[in-house]
Amino acid sequence: DRFLRAGGGLAVKRARAILAATVLVAGVSFYGISRISVNDNPVKWFSPRHEIRVADAVLNRHFSGTYMAYLVMGTADGRSDLFKEPAMLEYIDRLDEYLESQGDVGKTTTLSDVVRKVYFELMGGEDREYYAIPESRRAVSQALIQFENSRKPDDLWHLVTPDFTRTSLWIQLKSGDNTDMQTVVDQVEQWIAQNPPPEALDIEWAGLTYINVKWQDKMVAGMRSSLLSSFVVVLIMMMVLFRSPLYGLLAMIPLSATILFIYGLIGLVGKDYDMPVAVLSSLTLGLSVDFAIHFLERTRELVRKYGSWKATIQYMFQEPAMAISRNAIIISIGFTPLLFAPLVPYKTVG
Repeated sequence: DRFLRAGGGLAVKRARAILAATVLVAGVSFYGISRISVNDNPVKWFSPRHEIRVADAVLNRHFSGTYMAYLVMGTADGRSDLFKEPAMLEYIDRLDEYLESQGDVGKTTTLSDVVRKVYFELMGGEDREYYAIPESRRAVSQALIQFENSRKPDDLWHLVTPDFTRTSLWIQLKSGDNTDMQTVVDQVEQWIAQNPPPEALDIEWAGLTYINVKWQDKMVAGMRSSLLSSFVVVLIMMMVLFRSPLYGLLAMIPLSATILFIYGLIGLVGKDYDMPVAVLSSLTLGLSVDFAIHFLERTRELVRKYGSWKATIQYMFQEPAMAISRNAIIISIGFTPLLFAPLVPYKTVG
């Protein structure tokens, strides 16, 4: 009670200071928002000590990477047997070497790797000079036939289609962060732009790690449009409810300041914008507006009763303020158990 009464007195005596502080917080929040990095990684939805998270770290420390992406190359004109051409395999080989030299890629597996290894063994398996792409298409075909005969015939079709019009480069990443996958995509696009292929190719991406990137783009765009549209809908509802555009705008101020501050804090502390944070903004929108409605509606009633804002404030910060504060505290306590959940999204909401 004493704290709320003091707050009511400050709201009148320090009105300009409160407005200035709000503007300052908004400015800092906008700066923080500009520093937000949009990134997600489903494995990081588990706490650092969770078995899945620990296993993921160990596997990626000892092996070439557990996050798979696939670069699919296809002929632009539908020509068959294109990926039996030595020049095309050499091109894939150079792209392979470039990717493995980058820090984000642990290993790549391509059709050119198969051809080089088989050709090396056919030539005796000792002289490293023969660990290369054969110079003739006939020698390439022979190496591929030997590979088919020495393994399950279908193994080869994981890397190339039977008509050799499309091939897949397997890319293993040590990180499942969408920003790392996007970096690899940008690197490939830049390299291909600087090193045109011998013949025109259609380039596509596939794999779960790449799907997560596209899903993130959809999620961010979807949540942004949902939040903005919800904001507009709530604003219209407030204007209709209060029968006043001014009061409708006033009801949105604490809501807007809260969301700005949360997003600004996320950017300032360096936390990624991910699915849990996107969901959090919607929760904040729904929770905050209730308190604003309660506060403004009771204020209007008391102003009509006591005649002025200064006379109203001492009553406003008694029973109405106590009800709003208790409501906020109860909701906060209700979400607190989520802090002990094993999944990070629940912790974030908590």
